[in-house]
Amino acid sequence: MGLFGFGKKNEGGLMDAIRCDETDFLIWKWRPAGQAANTTNKENAIRTGSSLNVRPGQAAVFLYPNTSGQYDVIMGPYNDVVKTDNMPILANIIGAAYAGGTPFQAEVYYINLMKGLEVPFTVRYFRVVPAEPQFKTYDVRVAIKGSLFVEVPAQPEFIKRCLETWGSNDTSLEQLSEKIKTMLAQEIQQVIANAPKDTGIFVMHFNSLIGELGKYIQARIWEEVADVSGVFAKRVVLSSIDFDEESEGYQRLKRVTEDRTFIVDLEQEKNALLAFDIQRKTMATDANIRNSSAARMADMQLDHQEDMLSRMRENADFAQTMQTKMAAQQASMMNEAAAHRTNLSSETAYIGAHQINVQADVMKTGLSNMGQMGAMNLGGGDGHMNPAGMMASMMMGTAVAGQMGNMMNNMGNTMNQQMQAQGATPPPMPGQQAAVSYFLNVNGQQFGPCDANSLMQMVQGGQINAQTMAWTQGMPQWAPLGTIPALAALFQAPQQTPPPMPNGGGMTPPPMPAQ
Repeated sequence: MGLFGFGKKNEGGLMDAIRCDETDFLIWKWRPAGQAANTTNKENAIRTGSSLNVRPGQAAVFLYPNTSGQYDVIMGPYNDVVKTDNMPILANIIGAAYAGGTPFQAEVYYINLMKGLEVPFTVRYFRVVPAEPQFKTYDVRVAIKGSLFVEVPAQPEFIKRCLETWGSNDTSLEQLSEKIKTMLAQEIQQVIANAPKDTGIFVMHFNSLIGELGKYIQARIWEEVADVSGVFAKRVVLSSIDFDEESEGYQRLKRVTEDRTFIVDLEQEKNALLAFDIQRKTMATDANIRNSSAARMADMQLDHQEDMLSRMRENADFAQTMQTKMAAQQASMMNEAAAHRTNLSSETAYIGAHQINVQADVMKTGLSNMGQMGAMNLGGGDGHMNPAGMMASMMMGTAVAGQMGNMMNNMGNTMNQQMQAQGATPPPMPGQQAAVSYFLNVNGQQFGPCDANSLMQMVQGGQINAQTMAWTQGMPQWAPLGTIPALAALFQAPQQTPPPMPNGGGMTPPPMPAQ
C-alpha cells in the first residue's frame, strides 16, 4: 500500500526486534527478518513492548494511519522498548482510536542521516555566451567536472521530506546518486550559462574564479536538489572547467581579447614613452640651472665647512685653556684647605693647653686656700670647736675637689677629642687595664659613655643610684648599676670611725645665750 495508505488488514504481531542492519541505504522499511518490503501485514502492525534499536547516524520514523500523516521520529543512538511515553503521537492513537489495545498499525522506516555523501558529476560541452555587448557574437563551449556533497539533516521536517520524496520503497545510496546526476547535468548547464550575466564574470576568466563559481552553483540548485531527491545540497566543488579550444567561437574570442590586450599594452607603453620624453626634455632644460646651483651649493658647503673647522679649533683651544686654569685653581684650593686644617689643629691644641693652664691655676688657688685652713678659727683655746669655720673649710674643700674633678674630666675629654680627630686611640699604659665605659638610662634619656670616675661623681652628686639602668659592651641586656660587680663598690657605705670625744669623751655645750 502507499506511504500513508495502511489499507491492509491488521494481522497483529508478536514482540519484535525493530532494527536496521543495512549499510547501503537512504531509506529502508522495517519488516520481520527474511521478508521483502510490502509483502506482509506484520510490517504494518507493531506491538508496544517490542524492542527498538536505532544506531548512530540513523533515524526511525513511525507513520500512523488515519492521522493525516502524523509521525514520530526517534534519533539514534537509541535502544529501548516501544512505549507510549516515548512516542507522544502513539499515546494519543492507543488512547483514542484503539482504546489502549495493541497491536497498533504503524509503518517503521529507517533514514540514513549520512553527512557529506559525494555525488560526482560531469557536464559535457555546452554553449556559453559572454555577457559583454562587444563579445556577444563570440560564444564558447564549456565542459565542467566536479562533485556535489549532499546530506539529510537530523531534523524531523527534513527526514519527513526525504521519506515523502521516495515513498514506501527501499532506496539505496546508488539510486540517490543516479537521480541527482541526471538532474545536475541540466541544472548546471543553465546556471553556468547565466553566470556571466548574473555575476559579471568574464567567461575567459572562469578557471581563475572556479571557487566562486562552485558557491554560485550551490546557491542556485539546492532547492531543485531537495525537490527531486529529498536531500540537502551542502556544497559544490568544481574540479575543472574546460573550453573547446578548437571551436571557432573560442579562437575568435581569444584573438579579440589578446589583440585588445595588446592594444591596451601598446597604448600604455606609448604613454610611458611620452612621459619619459617629457621628463628627459625637462631635465635637459634644467641641466644648466641644476649644474650652476650645484656649483654654488658646493662653494657654500666648502665655506661652511671651513668656518666650522675654524670655530672647532677656537673652541678646542679655549677648552684646553679653561681646563688648565681649573686644574691650577683646584690644586691651590686643596693646598689652602690643607694649610687651614693644619692651623685649625694647632689652634685647637693651643686652646686645650690654655684651658689646662687655667684649670691648674684654679687648682693651685684651691689648694692654697685649703692650706690656709689652719689659720681659720676652728675653735677657741678653751676646747670649744668653731662649727662655722669647719663648714666653710669643708665647702671650700668640696669646691676644690669638684673643680679638680671637672678639670681632669675636661682634660680627658679634650685629649680624647684630639685623638679621635687624628684617628688614633692610645693603648692602656703598662700594668693598667683599659677603662670600661657605661651607657646610662636616666629618666628615659640615654647618657654616655661614662667611665668609673664619672659614675662615682654622679653617685656622690645624687644624679644616679644603684637602681639606675646601665649597659656596657659584653652585657646581654641593661641592668641596675648596683647589680654590676665591677661597680658594686660605688654603693657600699664607707666605715666611719668617729673621732675621740674631747675631755675624755665628755661634751660641754657652749653657754646659753643671755636672756
